[in-house]
Amino acid sequence: MAIANYIKACAKNTPGIKPEFYVAPIGTITVLAETSGAISTLTAAANSFFRIQADLDSVQLTMEGAFSTSGAYTQNFIAKFAKPSTALNTLVDELVAQIACGVTLIWVDSNAKVWLAGNSVTSKEGSSRPFNQLATSLDTGLLPTDTGLNVDTLTFTRLSGVRPIELDSTLTAAVLAGTAAYIKWA
Repeated sequence: MAIANYIKACAKNTPGIKPEFYVAPIGTITVLAETSGAISTLTAAANSFFRIQADLDSVQLTMEGAFSTSGAYTQNFIAKFAKPSTALNTLVDELVAQIACGVTLIWVDSNAKVWLAGNSVTSKEGSSRPFNQLATSLDTGLLPTDTGLNVDTLTFTRLSGVRPIELDSTLTAAVLAGTAAYIKWA
């Protein structure tokens, strides 16, 4: 197996993920192709990814992997939502109903790169290893001074041999401009 050179570009790095991300039931993506390590074709029905807005500075991806002759990454996509509501309860109920089959996620990091996880090209892992676990945690807090509480935390988890894959510049531009037809923007 070959090992590629990695020469780090000197550039500013901003940690974090934008508070808006996109979720679709597994099987939504019908065509997925990769060129030079980035997703170059993503075909899905119109409005099949749903837009979810979490709290500012609350969305995070954590990933740990262990490898020898086999192995995988445990990937956790975490988002927090302040002020529980009927609308949030509806979202959580819908995600709980869907998670057994799995979901695919798209998000934008704070460096304006767009990432996909839950699907990959067939040659990498048979096309899908979705996020198929969902943990929820609500902590209302006790006192009016309990900063950062009365928050529902959702954690999507998957086990995968493939790291999240960046969308190419054309697909990234469509997501950033709000014109990607497969995302339900309204």
